[in-house]
Amino acid sequence: MKSLIKKKTLKSSISLILILFFHVFFSTAQAQDALTDKEILDIKNEAFALYSTNNKQEALELINKIPQNRRDEDVFVVLGNIYDDLGKRGVAIENFNKATTISNKAYKAYYNIGCILLKKKSYALAEKNFKLSIKCNKEFPYSYYNLASCYIALEKYSKAKKYLIKALALKADEKDFYVNLAYCYKMMGNDKAAQKIIDSLNKIKPST
Repeated sequence: MKSLIKKKTLKSSISLILILFFHVFFSTAQAQDALTDKEILDIKNEAFALYSTNNKQEALELINKIPQNRRDEDVFVVLGNIYDDLGKRGVAIENFNKATTISNKAYKAYYNIGCILLKKKSYALAEKNFKLSIKCNKEFPYSYYNLASCYIALEKYSKAKKYLIKALALKADEKDFYVNLAYCYKMMGNDKAAQKIIDSLNKIKPST
């Protein structure tokens, strides 16, 4: 009889814990759904400010207060950046992909996916994502630069040169663009053009 009472008591305790868990869970979900647009905007701005000052964990905790169905492209991009910084590249790509499903202009998401794939030496997939980024925004120079980096890794120096020139047309003060372009010329056998670019580097003034 005693063991039966103990089993009933244990079952009752488990049931109570489950009831409390679901009560807390649904209360939290309802509270999140009750957030106004202004409150969500304030959370976003604070989280983005924290991320920009390298307070990743605090930014992540704030963003997690925003319900999934009310997260926009920018939120998913920042989440992807945070998880990438934390070394969770799979989760990062998941969030970047969510950004691309929300907006057909999510050039930053495609760019960041490309960067992750470039680090992993998945050049074909990185190339695809950098091209999608360029399709979304033809004025972002770093997509051209990193697409060129894919071609340099694949030893396709003529293609790399083409995209580095496009990157420089958009941002003429980025020294890395010139260095890689000089490298391409050198690998293509044009030492004179390569040296001319290297000699001009000291004249380049960074924008303020």
